[in-house]
Amino acid sequence: MEVYREILPESYLLILVDDVAPATDADQALLHALSRASRSGKVSIWVDCSYLQHVPGHAAELLARFGRKMNRKGISLVLCHLSEAVRRELVAQDPALAPLIVPTLLDAQQYCRQRINSLPQDRKMAG
Repeated sequence: MEVYREILPESYLLILVDDVAPATDADQALLHALSRASRSGKVSIWVDCSYLQHVPGHAAELLARFGRKMNRKGISLVLCHLSEAVRRELVAQDPALAPLIVPTLLDAQQYCRQRINSLPQDRKMAG
């Protein structure tokens, strides 16, 4: 898997693309990208899966683990543009990912704005 990144005004966007690399390389690429995004200072990390046809290696486990970790830090991790097959595969591997899946980037933006607005005032100031 290849992981492309885009730093947006309100979020950090990761775009996952199928590749012929071994699963361990895919896991390393995703781990590196998620780690970098988590240190970016952005309050939202969006993962665009439109170019992903299958879930490589331990991607579901990594996404779920980072989703929990980011949530504790007040950062939203959201997955979008998943094909139905990829969505089913991710949720089957880790049901905790289901609430993190939204249809589009616009939905991701709305989800994250609602989440930020629902945080207590002191956590908004810290972020």
